[in-house]
Amino acid sequence: MNPRYYDEFKVGEKFITGARTVTEADVINFCGLAGIFDPLFVDEEYAKNNTIFGTRIVPGPLIYILSIGMWMRLGLFERTVIALLGVNEMCVLAPVFHGDTLHAEAEVIMTRETSNPDRGILETRHTTFNQKNEKVMDMVMTYMLKRKPTGE
Repeated sequence: MNPRYYDEFKVGEKFITGARTVTEADVINFCGLAGIFDPLFVDEEYAKNNTIFGTRIVPGPLIYILSIGMWMRLGLFERTVIALLGVNEMCVLAPVFHGDTLHAEAEVIMTRETSNPDRGILETRHTTFNQKNEKVMDMVMTYMLKRKPTGE
């Protein structure tokens, strides 16, 4: 892991995560935890016969969670993040199916100092792709991060 402070991020900088395959267990566990049992996500016969997709799809909130998990695995915010301030402009651009493999890319689009000299605001655009390199989700995330301590 290579944690970074607010001061170490530059606008235009891009990061690519590792990939992760969405399993049926992921979907069932998520749906159970969230209480989302729409047949679109958990009933193959229903999805096959009654949807435009012809099979079950992955819930959008799970795509978001997996994307953020892949981003966090980079370790950039390890002990430097103070808070998630917002998720904006989230769009699901294409369906994700059980068995799809996802990865995410994040680009720093804004940095802003705060009135408090020990922290700053970082805004990133996150785009999630499937194994065909098709965009499946896009969003802007805003974080508050620690600034690098003086003397480091």
